[in-house]
Amino acid sequence: MDPEIKATLKMSYDQQARLRDGDTVQSWKVDEMDRFLARLQAADKGSGQRILDLGSGSGHQAIYLKNHGCQVTCVDLSDEMVNICLQKGLEAFAMDFYTLDLEPESFDAIWTMNALLHVPKDSFLQVLANMERVLKPVGFLYLGLYGGYESEGIWENDTYRPQRFFAFYEDEHIQRKVSEVFDIEHFSVLPMEGMQADYQSIFAKKKQPNLLSVPK
Repeated sequence: MDPEIKATLKMSYDQQARLRDGDTVQSWKVDEMDRFLARLQAADKGSGQRILDLGSGSGHQAIYLKNHGCQVTCVDLSDEMVNICLQKGLEAFAMDFYTLDLEPESFDAIWTMNALLHVPKDSFLQVLANMERVLKPVGFLYLGLYGGYESEGIWENDTYRPQRFFAFYEDEHIQRKVSEVFDIEHFSVLPMEGMQADYQSIFAKKKQPNLLSVPK
């Protein structure tokens, strides 16, 4: 990741951490978390399963998942966001997507909502590979992103200071990218009222070895 992009994002979210912590969780985000929890239950991975909340922010979603029986580990680039998570009694670490210093195959699922949209497109596959590495063999990924059109760069209308970097994908493009590392189980689009972008919701699982290709 470009060091300047990383430094800008960290500074921007550090400054906004307390304000963002005061926000309420929108109902559509709760609906997405309920879909994630249902997916856990369907795989007999409900209560007590280890979840990685990647780009956790101040821990709103992590608390919801924890209250529904998950063991949640929060990771965020912002030290201030991580401090707020720790104050809430969450396990939390300050690190980025590129140096995901976590044990291999240690999580049953990954939850990440509107975090990977800060990853430059030429680094996206590297980040997906890091995520795949920490998932258990039968683990799965929930990836949510704003998108629906192609764009990459500093968002000129951003009210945060310093202004943040965003990368957006058309629907077919993001599915192709994710499919290079994971097998997509479900893709859906949720229109966002008053926004140019839609919300892209992806459930994916680790690719399984092709047993037919293994020599006897």
